Amino acid sequence: MNNTRLEPFKMQNLPLVVDVVEPLWFPPVGDKEFKRFNVEYIVRNNIWENDYRFQLVEEGVQNDILCAAFFARKGDSCLVDEWFSRESQRFPEEWKKASGMSKAYLTMMDERTLALMNDDDIKLSLFVSRKPGAGSKILELTCERLKSEGWKNLYLWTDCECNWEWYIKHGFTLIQEDIYEPFRSDYKTYIFKRDLALPQSFH
Repeated sequence: MNNTRLEPFKMQNLPLVVDVVEPLWFPPVGDKEFKRFNVEYIVRNNIWENDYRFQLVEEGVQNDILCAAFFARKGDSCLVDEWFSRESQRFPEEWKKASGMSKAYLTMMDERTLALMNDDDIKLSLFVSRKPGAGSKILELTCERLKSEGWKNLYLWTDCECNWEWYIKHGFTLIQEDIYEPFRSDYKTYIFKRDLALPQSFH
């Protein structure tokens, strides 16, 4: 991951992020257009109104990103409800029930994670890699920046459908594990924490 640069995320690159997660997060109802809409809704739920939105780019390469990462502080707001109200009107109410299920889950897990945080802690809401190794690189660079700004701990939540073991290998400690029964009786959720003052040992 040489010749890369961390810079503010550009919303014009949002479709590139959605492309990566669409095959993993599509809902069980609706047509192709709605499925992509619902995935974008999930992504936008993780983008907060702050300056902690980043993308990793390769020097000299235009209109492309290697990875994106989004963070949230206690008290930050998200404008996704305004977007959803505007953009969802073209879809049947029956389909939008799937969006409501997604929203309930995301809100619950965000609130559960934020409740564990102090004012000098910050949460990794979402990061999506489009190239092998880019996830580790953007995590390294953003952790360095967050530490330099005085943030103490980095929190995140994930679940059993993601590669949650990856976080343990990248300096995070599992601090809470639960079951989310509305999805499945064995659907596990995880909350992780990383002390930003500790030396980084990504491997």
